[in-house]
Amino acid sequence: MRFSTDEMTRRYRLARGLMEQHELEALVLFGNSGVNRHNNVNPFWLSQYLDMHHCYLVVPRAEDLDSALFVGLANHVPNAREISDVPVVEWGGYEAGDSVAARLAELGVERGRVGLVGVGHTWTIGMPWQHYLRIRELLPGLELLDVTADYARLRAVKSPEEIERLRGAAELTDLAILALQREAKPGVAEYELVAIAEDAYRRRGGAVRITFLRSMPMDAPNGCLPSQNPSERRLERGDVIVTEVSASLEGYSGQIHRPIFVGAEPTAEWQRLFDVAKQAYDGVAAGMHAGSTEGDAIRNAAVIGEAGYAIYDDLIHGYGTDIHPPLVDRSCIAYWRDGAEPPPGRTIERGMAIVIQPNPITPDERMGLQLGALTVVTDGGAECLHGLPFEPLLAA
Repeated sequence: MRFSTDEMTRRYRLARGLMEQHELEALVLFGNSGVNRHNNVNPFWLSQYLDMHHCYLVVPRAEDLDSALFVGLANHVPNAREISDVPVVEWGGYEAGDSVAARLAELGVERGRVGLVGVGHTWTIGMPWQHYLRIRELLPGLELLDVTADYARLRAVKSPEEIERLRGAAELTDLAILALQREAKPGVAEYELVAIAEDAYRRRGGAVRITFLRSMPMDAPNGCLPSQNPSERRLERGDVIVTEVSASLEGYSGQIHRPIFVGAEPTAEWQRLFDVAKQAYDGVAAGMHAGSTEGDAIRNAAVIGEAGYAIYDDLIHGYGTDIHPPLVDRSCIAYWRDGAEPPPGRTIERGMAIVIQPNPITPDERMGLQLGALTVVTDGGAECLHGLPFEPLLAA
């Protein structure tokens, strides 16, 4: 399922605008298979190909020169040629730095500036050092400039086509939660729950992004976040399952967080956690409009601190393809605790895809839940892309 020619033209126009701004002769984009291929999002955005290993995309500024995609494994080249609309698709070889340098030389880019786009600027993860050194050795006349952050800003505001794909991904993600609610019965192991959740959307054409969950007795909680590694623990009546699930559709992901209660209504303590999370979500979503700021999101979630809770995970983060700004992490609890005015931080724009995920936890970090969803920013607030109600989910 490729994006339209108009959409790809828009993206290349933005990329070449970036090259003109920084006086770059070409972009060299790197990605790898981390987080179920989503560390490949930077080359994917221009190639429509998510490599299962690693890849490079070389994009010249001159429009009459062809871009080239270098695939990580030789036997993946045929399928890459079927999926990608990049004119040149080849194996990158065992020395990918050599292949990239040779392509740049073939394009006549042996002097001047070339922009490097790594895995992600949020964690300053770039291209492999060995490949970088090899390009410098083979093309000493080039000035290599890191433009990962600038490139990420091109992707922050989603196009109508991207938003439609995100809606599809959100629908697949909802199927996972509904399957968990239906199948979460006493005796089922956590790792079986993961298989149940992922099967629900795999059979509909979805791909796995993340399936995090933790089960525990409501009256003996032992964790404030979903676990990234499911255990052998088997469900019991009176358990709660805290979740964070993302299903992907052709590289774009939904994300939803719902607690599931097994065979019993939430206790008063758990209901209070849920109510505070819901109030925080509603406040952040209503206030997240074009022109609002990260500081507004912190202020609008202050009910969490007022209730005596903290958070552990991010309050909000950009999403849809990878995690990126705007991003408010757990350091925001200092403003709730001290009553200080948070700084504005980054400005939120119309069309950004943002996960709002309040995660109220007890001070001892033994109890907590997440309640959230992927949204798209509009002029009037954040529109939830998911269809599940914001209420405790009960599993019979």
